[in-house]
Amino acid sequence: MKLSIIIVSWNVKNDLIRCLQSLYENQPSSDFEVIVVDNASADGTIDEIRKNFENVFLISNDKNCGFAAANNQGIERSQGEYILLLNPDTIIHPKSLDVLVKFMDDNKDVGACGPKLLSEDGTIQPSARCFPSFRGALYRHTAFKFLPIFRNEYKKWLMKDFKYETQMDVDQLMGSVLMIRRSVISRTGNMDENFFMYYEEVDLCYRIKQAGWRIVFVPEAVITHLGGRSSEQIPIRKQIMAMTSLLKFFRKHRGKLATGVFACVFKPAVILRSCCNIASGAAAYIFATLSFNERLRKKSAARIKTSATMLTKYAWQVLFKM
Repeated sequence: MKLSIIIVSWNVKNDLIRCLQSLYENQPSSDFEVIVVDNASADGTIDEIRKNFENVFLISNDKNCGFAAANNQGIERSQGEYILLLNPDTIIHPKSLDVLVKFMDDNKDVGACGPKLLSEDGTIQPSARCFPSFRGALYRHTAFKFLPIFRNEYKKWLMKDFKYETQMDVDQLMGSVLMIRRSVISRTGNMDENFFMYYEEVDLCYRIKQAGWRIVFVPEAVITHLGGRSSEQIPIRKQIMAMTSLLKFFRKHRGKLATGVFACVFKPAVILRSCCNIASGAAAYIFATLSFNERLRKKSAARIKTSATMLTKYAWQVLFKM
């Protein structure tokens, strides 16, 4: 078999149905299989798939075992030469999968590749990045955001100047649509299940690159990615999980000692950022109230609420459990 398509879902029934419909409407010309791994959804996903998609092989978990573990279940069950990790909040465009398969066929030194992603409004969605750095992480997640000293390192991490019309080798690609050569997975190992959510694809890409394989952005293939439909259900926990997984990545690939020193700065600076957000949000709220700016008032109130929740519910976890 040429291609195995693995989709992990959690309470995103409507998105998953739309994804599968677009997949079968624009299916690859080569032989393929579709494996859906459901992480104990409570929205009727299982019944809907069994009723309307008989060709889909369904794995139904009795608990949410995480993104990496669920993908590994699909990988172990799959048979394809290439494995496509596909998020349920994606829409397949015509010929996109054929383009990726042909690219892998023609480039035997490529371990993984991914398409150009579009947001729901048709704009390009950034999907290529360098591997994360300590300084970039400080700018992204902490009070260092208010200082310019690490801004360039953050831009480098997110490849802000990347040209999304050009085929190019990159460090990592977004895990929402990632095609991987099975022989590479056999050599590097499956996804690391220590990453419950976030940075599991970064870790996998890192190991693929370390093993000497190329990772390539292929803009000739186009797929729409709606983005964050599962994680939107847990917005603040999402932030905590992202930072927790980032620290796990650093410990694994930058060393425990270096990461431990980094964490001594990182964790307090995360809390400090929430404090700064509350202070600036309060000032903006007062100004908005006095100037009758309802939009700014609501935005400021939301910022205060989010930052206050981070402090009251998750500060202990940030400081001592991440």
